This record gives sequence, structure tokens and C-alpha cells, in this order.
Amino acid sequence: MDGMKRWLVLLPLLLAVVLASRFAGFEVKPRGNSELDIGTGVYTLPTGGTITDNKSGLVLEARYIQYRDGDFIRAREATLKSREGDFSAASLEYQQKPDTLRMNGVRFGSKQFKGITAQQGLLFKEDVLVLKGEVRSSDPLLEAGLLVVDTSKDQALVLGAFTFRDGATTLRGNRPDSTLLLNFEGGKVRAITRVPPEVFNRLRPYADKL
Repeated sequence: MDGMKRWLVLLPLLLAVVLASRFAGFEVKPRGNSELDIGTGVYTLPTGGTITDNKSGLVLEARYIQYRDGDFIRAREATLKSREGDFSAASLEYQQKPDTLRMNGVRFGSKQFKGITAQQGLLFKEDVLVLKGEVRSSDPLLEAGLLVVDTSKDQALVLGAFTFRDGATTLRGNRPDSTLLLNFEGGKVRAITRVPPEVFNRLRPYADKL
């Protein structure tokens, strides 16, 4: 009986009414049944669904979702459409405080990068994305260990060893303290090996948070 009190199973018809309402700016549409842990307030959508932020236009679709109103969202086998670009991730966790999105097994596409993959990703509310671990991009051609992307300023800072190719030109950094700045403008990318101090000081601290 205690287990029945702790877990409340909601049928799809009931969910369509209860969960269609917004929580913390989001609208939740489950793909099937959902479970509510009354003790913790955590909802689990074992067959996934869609979460939409009607203010920002962010749309999350996943095969498994768990969330608590005003606190967090966790998902597996997820895709996310946002103003920064489109993401897919093996798993992700959104924390409302602080406003961050952590991802594992990331693929990211935007106006700056056509297709980029990494082992880990962390997106901040300032529209800054950190990618870490086997960072690979097909356009532009880039291999790196750590990348900080400022989507609002169309810039990306590469930290550590890297290989960058642009046509017949190849740039390499083989040292742990190597740096490269990519500036995106008019559909083209310009690479700078001497990063301006103000740009480095603005973006470098984000890398330490992942």
C-alpha cells in the first residue's frame, strides 16, 4: 500500500489535461504514461515525450524524461532545438538554478558549425557553449580537446592541442596551452592564433566549469 501511495500512475488521457499546463515556462506532452513520485515531486515519463518552452521556443524531445517543477529536467536519447542551434545527446540534464544544460554524447549544429561532436557539453544562459573531449567538426574542419563557443558574438575559442583546416591551410597547436580563435562572419571563418586578451579572459573561465 505504501508503494501505491508513493507512486501515482497517470493515464495518457489524464496527462493530456494535467501536464499540458505550463510549469516554469514549459509545456509537457508525454508520449505515453507517466509516474509521479508524490514524496519527491519528480515526474517520470518512461516512454518519453516533448517539453516546450513557449517563451524561448526551446523544444526538447526524448525517449525518457524525468523532471521536477522549477528544479530540473533529465532526458536520455534526446534532441533539443534552441536559439543557439540544434543538439542531440545520449543524455542531458537541465538545472533551472543555475540556468545550465549539461550533455553527454553531444552533437551540435548551428550557423557557426554545420556538425560538431564531443563527449561532453555545457550550455550557459549567456549563450556560451563549452564542448569537451574528442571535439570534431566537419565544417569548419576542426579537431580539438576543448572548445568554447560564444553563439551571440559568433566566436569560438579553442584551448589546448588542435588541428584546424581551411582549404589548403592547416593550423596545428601541439601544446596544452595552445589557443586558436575562430571568428564567423558572412558564412566564412577566420582563424587567429594570437587571441586578443579581452576575448581570452572573457571565454576562458567557462572552460573550467566543465
